[in-house]
Parts: sequence; structure tokens; C-alpha cells
Amino acid sequence: MVALRDYPNHVEPPDPVPDRRLTGVHWWDPDRLRHLADLPRHCPACGAELTGDGGISVEYWEADHRVYHTWCRSCGWTGDIIRVHRMIGHEPD
Repeated sequence: MVALRDYPNHVEPPDPVPDRRLTGVHWWDPDRLRHLADLPRHCPACGAELTGDGGISVEYWEADHRVYHTWCRSCGWTGDIIRVHRMIGHEPD
């Protein structure tokens, strides 16, 4: 077994900050809850479930829009999913 003294650059992490709250209400909770509400649950191509091991959704931002770069395990679809709050379209003749 290798001892830590064999690694001269090893530094032990500092103790947690006293009185630091690790659980409970945090300032980022509204953003976390919005993230969970906007998270894609189904693939737009095949309709398969994306939760669990059904796919991957990575969140990033473009200005004030949340964008989820998503991959579906079932059909292999990859793309960006953006929540639309209002859409103006046309009616075909």
C-alpha cells in the first residue's frame, strides 16, 4: 500500500467551514426547481422516456433561454430542446 507521504505534493482538504449549511433551503433553490420543471422527459422524435438511463439532457443557456442538449438512447436522436412559452404561426390555406 502506498502512503500519502510518498506524494510530496499531496495536500489534505480543509475542514468544512464552521456553521456552513449543507442541507436545507439555499439561494439557488428557485433555479434548481425551474431546471427540474423544464427538464425534457420524452424524446421529441420517438416519444421514449428520457429519464433514468433512457437518455441524457445537458442544460446550458443562451441569453435568458434554457437549452437542453439531449440524446435519446432508444432512437439515437440528438438535438437541442428549448421550452416555448409563446408561438405565433400561420394556418395553411
